[in-house]
Amino acid sequence: MRLFESATCVGGRCATRLWQGHLVDHGVQYFTAQSPEFKKELLTRLRQFRPIISPILDSENRLVTSPNGPRFYVLQGNNYLAHVFSHGLDIRLNTTIESLSFLANGIECMGETYRAVVSSLPAPQTARLLGLAQAPAEYESCLVALLEYSSVGIGKSRECYARLAPSGNGVILSSHCENHKAGRVIGNKSVFVVQATPAFSQQHFNEPPEKYVPLLAMENEDLWHIPANQRTAVYGHSWNYARSLSTLRHRVHPPRGAFFCGDSRTESTIEDVWLDGRRAAGEVLIYLAELST
Repeated sequence: MRLFESATCVGGRCATRLWQGHLVDHGVQYFTAQSPEFKKELLTRLRQFRPIISPILDSENRLVTSPNGPRFYVLQGNNYLAHVFSHGLDIRLNTTIESLSFLANGIECMGETYRAVVSSLPAPQTARLLGLAQAPAEYESCLVALLEYSSVGIGKSRECYARLAPSGNGVILSSHCENHKAGRVIGNKSVFVVQATPAFSQQHFNEPPEKYVPLLAMENEDLWHIPANQRTAVYGHSWNYARSLSTLRHRVHPPRGAFFCGDSRTESTIEDVWLDGRRAAGEVLIYLAELST
């Protein structure tokens, strides 16, 4: 089995960045573990994960419960989970697959012929790669700001792990304080990961970070009651395909020997994506067994 990855590391939106000396999850903030299969995988292969004890509050300071159970994070950064799960695979990093050739005897990719291929790319990219007339799903984009402040426990950051902004087409969707994850923030600092609303992200997506980050920062300071002029560092990141929209999924039929998995056909959570990967693996095994008969 061979894995082609266009980035410098595996994980995609399960992303962690070493920034200002802090370990910051600027993609997936946390994960849940409800299914027995996923729980077993975590306990046997990962182990270095912890629950997030501090609550998430909405704009009215009401507790936001998790319908899928406790929220967890990985001590070494959530991206470490992807490294553990991909251990032992033949991984080709910094490799972008531009096209596939579907032949009578298999699928040609990067000069080699394979019996089957699986795309875990976001749906629009999967559609282009597999030659589909329609993408299996549509996505929201998301602009993200990393914000560092001058002291620990600044504003109301001790009260909760995250705050959700009022619903609607405002600026901030949610803001998470990384200080509530043990060992993530160094020195006497507070670090926040701010996610913009889909409307704001779409409006400002093609702008440089110096345009949209100050807007997110000001809203973040209002949300957490952080005094003015306490910002010490900022960073902006954009996710073009941040979350798939479950209400906008489409039935598609890939070419023979081609499969896809991930949030192209499930929710954009680590657990759901992992379970769908297992499902796709089962589909591939059935297909290969049919080829051999």
